[in-house]
Amino acid sequence: MVGSDDARTTTPRRGIRAAIEKAAARRYAGSDESYVGWAEVQRHSLALEPLFNQVRRANDLGTAGEVAAAEELVQQVSGHPLATRIPLLTANIAMVRCIITGAQGDLEAAEQHALVTVGLHKQGGNLPAISESMEMLGKVQHMRGRNAEAYDTLIEALEVGGDLMYRLSRVRLEVFLMTIAFDAGDRARTVEHAMKARKLAKKWRCHIQHGAACDALAYLAMEDNLLKDAVRWAAEADRAYQREEGCPLPARLRHLIIVSALARSEGRTREAMGSYVHMMQGVSELRAGWGWRDAQAYFVDLYSEPEVSAYLTANELFVQEDELAPDAFAKLLDLGNRTSLRKMLRGELGLEEPADLGEASLTDVVALLGTIKTSEGSLAGEAPPSAGRKSVPQGASADVVHAGRQLAAAAYDRLETLVSLRFRRALEAESHGTTIDAREWAVRWSTHVLQIRLLTDGESAHVAGLWTAPDGLRHPFLHSVDSRQARMLGEITGIESLLSGTEAEPAEAVVTAPGPADGTESVRADAPKWKQTARFRHLAVGRAAFWAEIATILLPAGLADLLRETSPDGEVPKLLLVPDSYLWRVPWAALRVDPTHVEGYLADRSVLALLPSLSLLTDSADSPGSPATRAPAPGPDAAAGKAVAYLAGFNPDGLALERDALNAAYGTGVTYAARPADLLNALGPHRTPASVVIASVHGDNRPGLAHALILDDHTRLSAARMLTLHFPRILMINACLSAELDERHGTDPLGIPTVALCRGAETVIGGLYPLPDGQSQTLGLSHPTSGILTILYRLLAEGMAPSSALRTAQRQWRREHGPTPAWLWAGLVSITTQFDDPHRAHER
Repeated sequence: MVGSDDARTTTPRRGIRAAIEKAAARRYAGSDESYVGWAEVQRHSLALEPLFNQVRRANDLGTAGEVAAAEELVQQVSGHPLATRIPLLTANIAMVRCIITGAQGDLEAAEQHALVTVGLHKQGGNLPAISESMEMLGKVQHMRGRNAEAYDTLIEALEVGGDLMYRLSRVRLEVFLMTIAFDAGDRARTVEHAMKARKLAKKWRCHIQHGAACDALAYLAMEDNLLKDAVRWAAEADRAYQREEGCPLPARLRHLIIVSALARSEGRTREAMGSYVHMMQGVSELRAGWGWRDAQAYFVDLYSEPEVSAYLTANELFVQEDELAPDAFAKLLDLGNRTSLRKMLRGELGLEEPADLGEASLTDVVALLGTIKTSEGSLAGEAPPSAGRKSVPQGASADVVHAGRQLAAAAYDRLETLVSLRFRRALEAESHGTTIDAREWAVRWSTHVLQIRLLTDGESAHVAGLWTAPDGLRHPFLHSVDSRQARMLGEITGIESLLSGTEAEPAEAVVTAPGPADGTESVRADAPKWKQTARFRHLAVGRAAFWAEIATILLPAGLADLLRETSPDGEVPKLLLVPDSYLWRVPWAALRVDPTHVEGYLADRSVLALLPSLSLLTDSADSPGSPATRAPAPGPDAAAGKAVAYLAGFNPDGLALERDALNAAYGTGVTYAARPADLLNALGPHRTPASVVIASVHGDNRPGLAHALILDDHTRLSAARMLTLHFPRILMINACLSAELDERHGTDPLGIPTVALCRGAETVIGGLYPLPDGQSQTLGLSHPTSGILTILYRLLAEGMAPSSALRTAQRQWRREHGPTPAWLWAGLVSITTQFDDPHRAHER
């Protein structure tokens, strides 16, 4: 925004009317009609002032990293009729959008917004404004890697602005020129611009830019091993930042990176660790304002290198047997995976929104949910689906269907923005100094807890984790991952970014499996290319050495040894996995901890359960909760033996097997939903209490709140729509990809499982990849998913805890069918906030 943070500017600190008068006096268009349309401005001056103020607020939020809030505000302003009739306002909106899209990593869009801003100001002839907009353009060009072009743009900005430039803009230009020279490896120019920026910043009291220049000088001194000089420059930067009230978070983060690296290079490991923790706290805060969108990947990658350094420093403490090492690992893992999803999605933030969010309120959320409900299909009057029907409703043209899908996509995107604002406020209300401690849950549930994260910085990769044993002892670990192993992880997770820059394994390692491995004819999802993926082939071929190496990468040595020595036929340990978004998609059950034994899978040697974030435990089912969002727990016998099932959309023989098993397990206690409306009614506020709700349907893998189940040919049920529903303690979604979470790096773990856990469920059982379904060419291997479920229904009806029941069902099915590839049985997973808790079992 033009001059919004400069003492010389008149917009809006000296009042918008004064700014408009000055703009008109310059006669921007050089004719009787001024650039801003003076007569029109006079008529609308009262309306313009709050609009400019709102744009300025959006600018401040965007610059500070709260991009979701900034986007919400600028969207409201851009919808006003004056936004396109007053060029000065249009230019300021374009500049804020440049900040937002640049922060989100959409640099092409950012450059277009910058060009619009430059063009509008050039029409008006306001030289300081032209200069500032060119500064923004040069910054985007630099971000796009066009350093020489960016340097020329910034030099031109200096020439255009001349003595009329805003002081802050003048100093910022020197900082940007310094940064470009640094990236180009031109040390002489880097020092030249840094010293000039320092001199001007001290003169004009531009404290943030003063600190940035000193940070750069400290880094250069550190590279030259001139540690005394580096300490001196870092101290001067620190004093400069302290003079700025409300120092922007990105500036603080940059300074903490320098301070941490300097302390580490001097051997002050504990001090370095403290600074890195503060840095990661800042990254966590900054990430929270960005919403659930692809942009977070760009942001998280920006700090990937110092995050790796933070874990390396924590590991140095561990090697030195420093007692702070486990705490350091715990803090870093917590900050990297912190979320307030349960608190936010259960609606416990109150109905009042902060004033700076304008019209963004729960009313908007409700309206968007209505749009999503309409776009996902009517819930009334639908006939039960039949296999093989087309997904386009009768009488609907392709254009209408396409328009409906576009409307839904826009609604999901808008909803994620609004929800992320509430998420930001939730985090602000929490103490960032408190680490969620896995020890409480490990001891209470008598389980091993494994928090694990994959770190990449473009040059190296590491797996960092913390294993907490049932006795409360914590064991940090850090495994280096070479390019071949990174590709292995990319192949079994299906995440493309892990495959870039790595060499493929030899072709014979991933050849298509023979008939028995992939003989089932279909899967429970629209996934026509599934069997062409490396992920499928590894699960189908089942090379023990491959999956054993994956286990050594992901499991700490002590835990792997314990599991290897465990008898699969005896009492096995419980293992709660808390992976990041990359590692969530690992088929954990298929890992081989004992490759020499037919029952050497991780699922044989432990009871497995997954959890998206330890934060979901801090507001567990033992907490009172909100009556409006959580159903009251049923009485001792109120829901015992009761089940609601909706079976639709795939192989009828498999569905018949499930129906027979449900009848045998629950008898008259099972109720079948014939239509989507019946299922939704069973999850509404006036539902009949049930111990379990079962949905055997098709799924999809759209990210975030768009993650959906296909209930029939006309009706989808998305995670967004599930925000209005209530779930029983056990929810079984026997659909492909129903256990998926948003895999976009840096985003919060949002999807059907987390929404269900935040809306009443304690355990969700779902599919981690396309589940096999249908007839098989291999005798005895037809309907493998239905076969496992028929066993599982009986065990649940008998009262066995969900995660243990799933393990037992998978192993029993395998024993009945002999050695089988993992893809046939390892796709169903248990996701829980009450890991087979004996306290809960006793209560029921």
